[in-house]
Parts: sequence; C-alpha cells; structure tokens
Amino acid sequence: MTVTVENPSRTRGTDEVLGVEGLVQHFVSRRSWADRLTRTPQHVVKAVDGVDLTLSTGETLGLVGESGCGKSTLSRCIMGLYRPSAGEIRYAGEAVRGLPSRAQRRTVQMVFQDPYSSLNPRMTVGQTLGELLRYHQIVPRDQVAARSRELMDLVGLPHDALRRTPRQFSGGQRQRIGIARALALQPRVLIADEPVSALDVSVQATIINLLTDLREELGLSMVFVSHNIAVVRQVSDRIAVMYRGRIVETGLTEQIFNDPRHPYTQLLLESVPRMLSGAETHPIGAADSLGTADQLAVVDGEPDADESPYSAHAIEGEHGCRYRPRCPVAMPVCADEPGLLPIAGNPSRAAACWHVDDDRKDKPR
Repeated sequence: MTVTVENPSRTRGTDEVLGVEGLVQHFVSRRSWADRLTRTPQHVVKAVDGVDLTLSTGETLGLVGESGCGKSTLSRCIMGLYRPSAGEIRYAGEAVRGLPSRAQRRTVQMVFQDPYSSLNPRMTVGQTLGELLRYHQIVPRDQVAARSRELMDLVGLPHDALRRTPRQFSGGQRQRIGIARALALQPRVLIADEPVSALDVSVQATIINLLTDLREELGLSMVFVSHNIAVVRQVSDRIAVMYRGRIVETGLTEQIFNDPRHPYTQLLLESVPRMLSGAETHPIGAADSLGTADQLAVVDGEPDADESPYSAHAIEGEHGCRYRPRCPVAMPVCADEPGLLPIAGNPSRAAACWHVDDDRKDKPR
C-alpha cells in the first residue's frame, strides 16, 4: 500500500530564511584490491536520506536525535562543507547550486562541537577574526581591529584576548571565541552543532544563555543540534526529531514534549531522568509538565530493540519505516514508508508514523 501525503515541512513561508528539501547525503566506501577481486560491493552509508526542513526568521529549530543519526552531517550539508548527493538547499529563498558562493557562505555560519579543534592553534584570536573580516570585506581595513574588539564585547571576553592563542583559554572561553568567529560575518542563520557537549556542566548554562541573548539581540535564526533533549527544550521554538537519516517528527517544542506521537520521540522523552527534591528520579512521561532548570538529560547510543511481532519482516529498517525493528506498536502496514504525515488539528505538527492520530495512552511504550 502506498499513500502520498503532502509534507507540511515543505510549505514555504514568506519569512523563510533557510529551506531544505529532499536532502540526501550518502557516503560510499572505497574498495580495496581484495574487495575488487572478490567482487565485494561497495558499502553505502545513508547518513542523510531525504530530509525536509524550513527555518523562519528569528526562529530556533532544535534538531535532536541519538548519536549517529545524521544530525552533524545534515548541518555540514547546510553549511556547505559537504556537497549533497541530492536535494535542494535554499538560503533566503535562493537555491544553492553546488557549493555556496562567498556571499551565500556569509548567510549561514556554524559553531562547532569541539572549540579547540575548530580554531587554528598557531593564530591569535585577533589574527583569526582579522583574516575573516578582511577576506569577506565586512569592514574597511582600518576598522578591523575595532570590529574585533566589538566582537569580544559581544561574547563577553576582554580585549586582551585578541593577543592570545586558543591554548591559553578554557573550554568555555574557546567556545565564545568560536561564536565570535561565526558572528564576524554577520550571518542570518547560526548552526550550533552540539555547542555545549564538550564543556563542563557548570559552563554549559553560560554558553546556552549567551546564544539565547545573541539571538534576541541580533535577530538571528538558529539551528540548535543536540542529543540532549532537555537542553533543546530550553532554547528551541520548534523541534525536529531525527532517526537514521530521516526526520520522524516535527512540531512546536511544548507540543512535542506534552504530546509526542512517534514511538521514537516517546523513547527519547522517557530516557530523560527528572530531578526531584529528594534523591528520587523518574523519567519524563508524555504528559509531564516540568521546567528546564531541574532536568538532567542523557540520550546517547542505541538501546536494545523492543520486542515486536512484526520486527522480523524488516531488514534493518531499510524498507518501510526505519524504526520498525524497535517499535512496540509495529503493524504490517509499516512495511511501507509513511513519510511525514500531518496531525489532525495541529497544522504545525507532523510525524512519520501510521499511528499519528491514534490515542497512545493505552498503547505499550
């Protein structure tokens, strides 16, 4: 059975600042001479396999999923670090042909997960920022130093930081430098790829607050990538849940937390422990209403597959719904890929599940 439903995420708004449609990024392994002699086929990794996303002006989209689901690969495709295998990327309504041009690169900038490896250890902070400002002609050459000092003020670092190299800073300070470098080109979209996962817990809150303040002050749109769904809830207006290279659910943040429709989204929420007044903890339920300051989230790695009477019909999820081997409510119809189906009464919601409009309170999780 094949059902064709218009994907709500493909609706183009007048304020769209970033659009992704049918994006595919496959990596093909190189074959050795032994593989060629034995005619071993090349292995294909489907890191991103048909993703549709839109980002509006001033909006923060949280991209969440477990490690290895394709979040960072999708971010690098949007940034132009990878040439996609197929699909379309739009910056402010303008389609990107091949790799982004110099002007297009200024539209979208990225804050990387590891602040130290993303900075040149041989260059001072002033040299790093000055090179960007001069190459892209952001300001006249005689104003480069002044603009560099303004960027330091923007991220809360002293001016003498411009004379130091990355190894002379702490992890949190290096991430502030990475943010300053991204903002130097005056982008409209900021992609934050796991910006706090490499930092101490005590420093994570300051970086999250900095990004939130900068978004409001500069009118930025942001894609916040993380496997920590509690952090994503704190900073995001809308959430897209990713699993094995595909988006399986989208919606407003509170809608996703209060009424998750896809079984994988429910699994993510149930994997987040909640801190109570005592030593007791319990997972977040679908209807729980809790703040973000008292949450501790660890969602990483593949849990064991759930028992399902229809799991045996799937071959590692390559055909039909990819979550089917782990899904506790799989049906024979799940052998067909549902795509993102709209949720009745919620035009901003969609989920890639045939149970999208079911009442899940009585269903196993």
